[in-house]
Amino acid sequence: MTQDGAWEGYRAFVVDRKEPESDTVTSFYLVPQDGGAIAPHHAGQYLGFSLQVPGRMTPVIRTYTISEAAADQDHYRLSIRRELAPPDAPDALPGVSSNFFHDHVEVGTELQVRAPAGDFVVRPEGKGSVVLLSGGIGCTPMFSMLQAIAAADTTRDVWYVHGVRSGAEHAFGPEIRVIAAAHDNIRAHVCYSQPGAGDVAGTDYDTEGHVTSDLLKELLPDTRPMFYLCGSTPFMKSMYNGLIEWGVDELQIFYEFFGTACELKEKPPVTAESAAADMGLAADTSFQVEFRQSGVSATWTPASGTILDLAEANGVDQDFICRAGMCHTCLSTVLEGETAYLHDDVVPPPGDDEVLICSARPKTDVVIDV
Repeated sequence: MTQDGAWEGYRAFVVDRKEPESDTVTSFYLVPQDGGAIAPHHAGQYLGFSLQVPGRMTPVIRTYTISEAAADQDHYRLSIRRELAPPDAPDALPGVSSNFFHDHVEVGTELQVRAPAGDFVVRPEGKGSVVLLSGGIGCTPMFSMLQAIAAADTTRDVWYVHGVRSGAEHAFGPEIRVIAAAHDNIRAHVCYSQPGAGDVAGTDYDTEGHVTSDLLKELLPDTRPMFYLCGSTPFMKSMYNGLIEWGVDELQIFYEFFGTACELKEKPPVTAESAAADMGLAADTSFQVEFRQSGVSATWTPASGTILDLAEANGVDQDFICRAGMCHTCLSTVLEGETAYLHDDVVPPPGDDEVLICSARPKTDVVIDV
């Protein structure tokens, strides 16, 4: 650990407080077990976790956004929504890690934590107007960004636009209203898609329905702000494409997924030749990939994409979130063979035998412990 609190690998933290934010969202305040300093974070960054979940043979790797721009920086706060099986698929498994936090993590629980990371950040003291757009639990980085901008006492125009089902699931509602009321340059607009009987229009929420590009056209003076997006896949696709259709430049849109990541824009089909050329390989290159735990073997070619793409195409289930080589959720062990990364932005894992399969390809025949 360095003098400024930074650390490599995992460090033990203890839950100092556990507080509900809504019927479905709970905040966890983490302090270092060793009592030392902690690394400062930028609003929007996340922490990585190695969780010892009951009934799981191996640790569950997850990332959670730091939901607070802490002024004193002596703790980190996570705000986690309990993920239940979806109503249209009641037999589906509920969220493993979110339910672990809600049901098993209490004050005094020790957790293994990686240092703050992530590029989905805002410069609080920057210039130019900003729109913070979120759906559901996607509000966690946005609330941290809002706090940071407010604390910077900037005069830049800020719109905080959030959509959630009802007040029962709405986290940080009163705090957001307080921040907006205290700053003439900050405006908040909240949409409830299914307001509850006790939800009051004008107090708890502003619009009944969903956040849409048409709503943004009513709220915003023009297309010049920088847009920050975070939410579910349908929310992200709707917002991103709606902004593009409105005339917002792609370079003004920054985003992070909560849930399964996907490409927001349609891309031209990938051919074997183009995929091989992008990787600097011959078009007929192929390697055998064995997913040892799953009992599946498959042939990889450049058109297969990443090892994670190959796994999904062959029915092999492996957790992932970012698909960018940053969050370490897809971390896997290479039992035999060699791999290479497809881009330079990967945050490499600590072990020489570990690989982030969302961003890697085989260099030889390989055996992956998945």
